This record gives sequence, structure tokens and C-alpha cells, in this order.
Amino acid sequence: MSTWAGVDLGEYSIEEWQNTYHKWLFNDTDRVRETPEDSFIGYRIDTATLRRRLELQGVNRLAVETEMDEVKLLWIKEMKELLSDTDFREHHDNYLCYIDGLLNCSIDSWLKLIPVARAISISEHKSTQNKSHETENLTAAEQNLLKFMCSNYDEYPNYSAGAYHFPCKSSFSYAWAILHVVESDVVCELDISGLIDSGWVEDFDDLAEYQAGQTKFYERAKVEINEITQLSRLDEANRVLQRISYSGLVTILEAYLSDIVKRQVLNKESIKRRFVEKFDPFAKSQKKLEITEIYFRMEQLDQLIIDCIDNLSFHSVKTIKDFFSSVLLISIPHELSDSLAKAIITRHDIVHRAGRTKDGDSNEVSQSDVQALSQLLMKVMACIDSQIVDGLLGD
Repeated sequence: MSTWAGVDLGEYSIEEWQNTYHKWLFNDTDRVRETPEDSFIGYRIDTATLRRRLELQGVNRLAVETEMDEVKLLWIKEMKELLSDTDFREHHDNYLCYIDGLLNCSIDSWLKLIPVARAISISEHKSTQNKSHETENLTAAEQNLLKFMCSNYDEYPNYSAGAYHFPCKSSFSYAWAILHVVESDVVCELDISGLIDSGWVEDFDDLAEYQAGQTKFYERAKVEINEITQLSRLDEANRVLQRISYSGLVTILEAYLSDIVKRQVLNKESIKRRFVEKFDPFAKSQKKLEITEIYFRMEQLDQLIIDCIDNLSFHSVKTIKDFFSSVLLISIPHELSDSLAKAIITRHDIVHRAGRTKDGDSNEVSQSDVQALSQLLMKVMACIDSQIVDGLLGD
């Protein structure tokens, strides 16, 4: 099933796309994600911002007038040729009116008539012969132009990018025109919520996480930590259950760290570059690069990064601190890292020494230890996650 999305300026549609969208003049800082269901997800700017961006694109009155003249001349030429065609005799009078309007009306007349043409279109294309207060003060040429704007004239092959046969080649020019007929307090927006609901495009995940104040990885990790903690309470005297729960909690931390690292490094160019240039384990794992291999290695870069991250030991506190500080520019307080280091040693004894220390002593783990570890891991992840979220909307 097809889904449409488009740029709207007030009540005027500027451009539309089917099953996809283009960012048009918007950028990432214009993104809006209203959280209640059936709300707006997309891009939104005010008229002042739109006017400035159009000007930066070279879209001004002179440029639009030049574009209009080019399109109008093509239409006039086509109409004059059709006037001599016997098959189009029934359109003779209409075409003469259209040509008069196109030749003798300035851009100001077009801007004045766009709202009138829209009102007529809304009222089921009422005949322009039915006079109203909107058409009483029009010149004869403007009357003819309005007739053309409300007609079903076939623009082929010289299509306009605007509605009401506004003669322009780009939606930027049409937007410039509409800016002159709408109130200054309207907004220009591109709503993609329908495309998201239909599965054609992805949601603004980073914006959603920023609004939520946490990443989806942290949200999932908290649920998993709570599940394991609840499981450990089912039989607090069962030491095996407590050991398994303790070990499982550290595994959740490892998964969280790995997921965060991959996403940050692969999706943010500045972080990817820092990883390649400053993370020694990656640099040392790569062979000397020949000039003829540059493009081949660039094509492989993401996979090389993934392989390196997969081989990192995220249960090593030193690895965690070194990586996060040098690559992600994330700091972890010493009190948290020191406590985490002790917990990871305990987890190592559980997994690799059947719950005994390297001296052979039994390393008993109670439910309170599991509870304490869950709280520690939440603090560590919250510390990291808050710094990740803080940089989500950066370039």
C-alpha cells in the first residue's frame, strides 16, 4: 500500500513523494518527534528560516521571475501551435484567454491570485464567472490568468513544480512564492510519521533516545538486569543460582558495552576516525597499507572495525576505561571502575574456577551480592549512557 509524505507550508502543499521522502531544505536540527501516539514525526522550520535557506540557494525574486518567464514562454508557444490544430478548436477561446493572462500579468498578480485559486479549488472549482469579493477588483488580464490557474491545462512536456500552474521549475521557487501569500507565523514541515508507521522509513531513533534520556541498549539492559535479580530472589539460599545470576549480570554489561561501542564507532564519522587513528589494538592489528590498496581497505573498514570490537574483552576494566576515554571521550569515575574490577574478578572465579579464588578458597555469592552488583552495573551504565545521550544530536 502506498504512503505519501510531503512538504507543507501552512495549508499549501509544496512537494510530495510516494513511499519515501527527501530532506529538501531541512537538516537534522529541524527534526521533531512528538511522543504521543498519532503525533508529528518529521522536520519543521519557521518562515524566517525557510526564507533564509531559499536565499542561500539563490532563490529570490529575480531568480523566480526568470524561471517563470522561461516556463511561460514554453506554454505560450505550445498554446499558439495548438490554436492552429483543428483538433483543439474547442479550446480556442480558452487558450486566447490563457495567453493573455500569461503575457500581461506580473509576478505580483500571480502572488495575489494564488489564494483565490486555492479558494476556488476548495469550493469544488466554482466557475470564475460567478463573481465574488475575491475577484471583483481583478483586471481583465488577471481574470484570464485566474481562469488559467484553475484550468485543467495539460502542461506536458513542460511541467511546473508548483500548483495552480504556477510557472516554475523547482519546488524551491514555488515555496518562495507561497512564502509571500501565507502568514509569517505558519510553519514549513515535512511529516514522515505515515512512512514510519507503514515501514517505509526508520524512526528518528537517536531523537527518541534523546527524548527518553536513555539509549535503547540501556533500556533493554535494565529490563534484563531486573529479570535476573528477580530470578535470584526465587531461592536465596541456592548458591548455584546466585553464582549464575551474578555471572549473568556481568554478561549483560558486556553486551551493553559492545552494542554501544559498535553503534557509536560505525555511525559517527568523527568517532570512527578517532578509533582508527588512536585505538592502538586496531592499528597494531592492521598490516602496512600500500597506496594501491586504499580503496579496497576503505571498503573493508567497517568489517575490520566490527572484527576488532568483537575481539575486545569487555570484562576487562582496563580495556573498558582505555577505549571509552580515548575513542568515545567518555569518563568513568574511579570509584565505579574500582568496584567493577572487583566484581569482574568474582565473576571470573565463578566462570573459570567453579566459584573458587586463585588460592583455592570458596568464593561464596549471596543474593545480597547479586543485588549489590545489579545496582553497581546500573550506575556504571547510567554514567556511560548519559554521556552517550548528551552527544546524540551532535554532527
